[in-house]
Amino acid sequence: MGATYKYNHGASRHLFYHLFVIVGVTIVVLVVVIGLLIHNASIKHPTVMGGATEVPQANQPSVLQVNEPLFTMQLPIDWKMTSSIDTSTMHSISWQSIAKDAAGRSLTIYIDTIPTTMPVNLELPVVVHGSQLAYGELSDNCSDFTVTGTTNVGQAEILPPVPSVWQGVNFICDIPEVINDQVGTGSVGSPVNTLTVTGPIGGKHSYFFLYTDLNPQPNYTILIDAIQSFQAK
Repeated sequence: MGATYKYNHGASRHLFYHLFVIVGVTIVVLVVVIGLLIHNASIKHPTVMGGATEVPQANQPSVLQVNEPLFTMQLPIDWKMTSSIDTSTMHSISWQSIAKDAAGRSLTIYIDTIPTTMPVNLELPVVVHGSQLAYGELSDNCSDFTVTGTTNVGQAEILPPVPSVWQGVNFICDIPEVINDQVGTGSVGSPVNTLTVTGPIGGKHSYFFLYTDLNPQPNYTILIDAIQSFQAK
């Protein structure tokens, strides 16, 4: 007599339960994945432009805001104050660059105690407009247009500084230090190295800007920008 196969209802129900669990888990996973995809799609990602990524950032200062009792001014953000002298014979403030690729650049402003005998290599004429300043054409090295001037270092070092004139501005040309890059400011009809500016609160004061640039690539626009941004208080 042949064997008789009996259908096991308990096993069938067990198998159906496992299938139900697997399908249910799969549906839950799919719902979670779809939800994550929708969420990510709603987030604004950085926009790639020209190989660079645009990332929104907080506003960062691009210049150093100088705020002194008698004036305000702007310098590059990578500059810092290095000295402030206020005595009966000297009132000056100095700043310099701290950037590695901009070493050798500094600016000193003399206030009221003007060094009228200090020689410079280049002259920047400045015109006073109320409490602000405007600049003229920066000269070449004064040894190029001053009598007795020479660009021969060996000959120049034994010569004395001499008075010179650039666009009507009187100054002293530093002939013996011909390779220096020191720029001074002055104005037509004023004493050497002197600008007289009147502020609405601080009143009348004299100023002299001395910019030194010993960098292999001099950048005189730093001085020009400082002049343009200057505002007497």
